[in-house]
Amino acid sequence: MMFTTSSVQENTSDDSWVRNKIVGTWKLVLAEDILRDGSSRAMYGLRGQGFLMYSADGFICAVLMDPDRPKWDDPKNPTQADKASAFDSSYGYCGRYEIDMKHNALVHLPEVSTGPNYVTTRQVRPYQFEGNRMIFSDTMEDESEVASWKIVWEKVS
Repeated sequence: MMFTTSSVQENTSDDSWVRNKIVGTWKLVLAEDILRDGSSRAMYGLRGQGFLMYSADGFICAVLMDPDRPKWDDPKNPTQADKASAFDSSYGYCGRYEIDMKHNALVHLPEVSTGPNYVTTRQVRPYQFEGNRMIFSDTMEDESEVASWKIVWEKVS
């Protein structure tokens, strides 16, 4: 499926229209890796869930998870295996964001994250808009198995 960018974004260097479009809450529609053999793999299970929130003052918060992950037998005393399973099937981070109009990308700057190595990195999210959806996608050069990835968000507020 081919996604096209909004015609408004083609001839402007002012990022205010992008900021106005992204501010609010987005719900996860799809998160997948496209493998080099042409098949795809869901990042957070077949029914992945998540929210992405952008504030007008430049902050972002993202949480994604597999809703079908195993429940803990004892929620008050989860085992190390329980904790590892929960960690492996979810991800979250918050921090500031920048809008890179030259590269048509949003740059997430995690200040807190479930993955400690994510903090202080620059997470570039090439974006496109289609109706009330925002699509992040890019190719992967350094992954042997993954050719590209795509995350689709739908605006809910």
